[in-house]
Amino acid sequence: MDLELIINGVVAFTSSVAGYFFGSRKNNAEADRIVIENVKEILGVYSQTINDLKNEIKELKIKIEKYELQIDKLNNELADFRKEMKNEVRTT
Repeated sequence: MDLELIINGVVAFTSSVAGYFFGSRKNNAEADRIVIENVKEILGVYSQTINDLKNEIKELKIKIEKYELQIDKLNNELADFRKEMKNEVRTT
């Protein structure tokens, strides 16, 4: 009887250790898979955000170029106006 009890105890202990070991590996693998999926999802969000920002930068560069042309035009007009004013002051 005692030998059978010891054998049952050893088998139960061995089964528990093996179950813990393989279960732990499975849980770790599942956790790793979830982390990888989350990282992929986050990378997708960041990638989309970066693309949106690139497009916005392009649009803003175009606006800046338009404003620079307007400023140049206004500076030229102002210079012409100043020349006219100097000429008028000299002639009067």
